[in-house]
Amino acid sequence: MSEEAIGGYLQLELPRAGAEYHRDALRFQSSRAAFLALLGAGRPSAVWMPWYICRSMLEPLVMAGIPVKRYELDERLRVKSAEPADGEWLLYVNYFGLCDNNVDDILDRFPRERVVIDNAQAFFAQPRECLATLYSPRKFVGVPDGGYLVTNKAISAPETVDSGSLDRCAHLLKRIAEDAESGYTDYAAAEESLKLQEPKRMSALTRRLLAGIDYDDVRARRVENFAFLHEKLQRHNRFSFKANPDAVPLCYPYLGAPAGMREELRAQRIYTPSYWPEVATTESMPDFERKVPGSTVFLPCDQRLSRAQLNMMVRSLLDRLA
Repeated sequence: MSEEAIGGYLQLELPRAGAEYHRDALRFQSSRAAFLALLGAGRPSAVWMPWYICRSMLEPLVMAGIPVKRYELDERLRVKSAEPADGEWLLYVNYFGLCDNNVDDILDRFPRERVVIDNAQAFFAQPRECLATLYSPRKFVGVPDGGYLVTNKAISAPETVDSGSLDRCAHLLKRIAEDAESGYTDYAAAEESLKLQEPKRMSALTRRLLAGIDYDDVRARRVENFAFLHEKLQRHNRFSFKANPDAVPLCYPYLGAPAGMREELRAQRIYTPSYWPEVATTESMPDFERKVPGSTVFLPCDQRLSRAQLNMMVRSLLDRLA
């Protein structure tokens, strides 16, 4: 008997399968599920987490019953002060894909075998010599789910394969067949479906989609688009960052945006993410972290955008600043 069915109806036509970008990583249904698997294998006595982080990354710690300690960032998104004791880990986010230099600083200052680098916003950054590196491909390419974990710690791949990918594809298809607005509710539902999940293996569908992407093209377009935005806006931007020349950004973070700028862009059908609005109302939040969500516009610079679209965003922002 053939391992795969022969003949019959045709499947969705996809580019010829190549190799996934992180082909040697462990594959999960999401990066937070990968983090939960890591916590279960390592059982740290506590994990130091930045105050400025998505709430979803605290979820695995709650599920695993691991205490959380918090540390502050300076205005260049570097760790200000953290003192992980023996048995404790430290997690650092490679913010917006622009903080490779800060990752170097982390690995110089703290024991590498207890450092986790969260590259959810830095898909193309290479794994470092540390405890573990996490990736979330759907933040960079159009896939329904998926997460990668690179670690030297012995972790077995989950026996159960994620079966929810089909139900998370509606927004991806509607964005093509209809428009961005029609698929937003489906997008929100897809994100919600990944909450509070035990680790599962990445689905066959997500793996096949990830194997058909032209990663060189994605990388080149993001770098080019970011460089264009930075050339036009850097003199006004209050974010002080010096990106590694090889960095492939998630977005263009513009700190010091006028009040209501995100809403004005949305009225023009320019949709910008918010990283992360809940931070502003979190008790004991340091001042710098508290102000970032409300005073920053995170402009898209992804591989879909044309020069005309980039110019439209620049003009909108500069006109408001004027």
